Amino acid sequence: MSGSAPGVKAIPGAPSAGSAIGGCRRARQNDRVPEDREAATPVVYVVAGPAGSGKSTLGRSLAKVTGAVLVDQDIATNPLMDQIARLVGAGDDLDHPALRGPVRQARYQCIIDVAVDNRRLGRSVVLVAPFTGEVTDPARWLALAAQLAPARVVLVWVTVPPEVAWERRQRRNLARDRAATSPPPPLPEPAVAFVAADGALDGMVEAARVAALIRG
Repeated sequence: MSGSAPGVKAIPGAPSAGSAIGGCRRARQNDRVPEDREAATPVVYVVAGPAGSGKSTLGRSLAKVTGAVLVDQDIATNPLMDQIARLVGAGDDLDHPALRGPVRQARYQCIIDVAVDNRRLGRSVVLVAPFTGEVTDPARWLALAAQLAPARVVLVWVTVPPEVAWERRQRRNLARDRAATSPPPPLPEPAVAFVAADGALDGMVEAARVAALIRG
């Protein structure tokens, strides 16, 4: 699309990324204090993508590059989710149907609330989670952005070839990955504007490129 910065996907008619996010556990803060911490308008970097794409690696690198607070859904909520899964008979399957619906909504609200709390302090936030519903439904993305307002909300969509994602999931051998017996088909692109990130590249190098694109 002419006029778009390289790596930035603009969806005609889709809502622009511009609002705020939060969560349930106090996030780690970085030692470094780059320019994003001093920005007049905080930025919420929503780092999403398929399983095994490298969301957490890219998210950590982006937080280090920008000085933003890191809020990773797995780190913030998995210990609690493990206990809930056992209570509802889901075992160690965090994708069990019993953990969808209200439980999924509450899990996401935890990290959104943490992001909102940091946004109120003037801090930028890197928010790492799949956000599958939000990136495929513009109305849900707008609702997410509204919670994070007045922060600037930017979707960073991380991908790798399906074979790479599958190999990573096999290596890490988490319970939620064991059901994957072959590379899944690629996910469709988000239905909202996003910045594309390559999860196969060095995390710090790619994070620096993404941050520069977003800062313009």
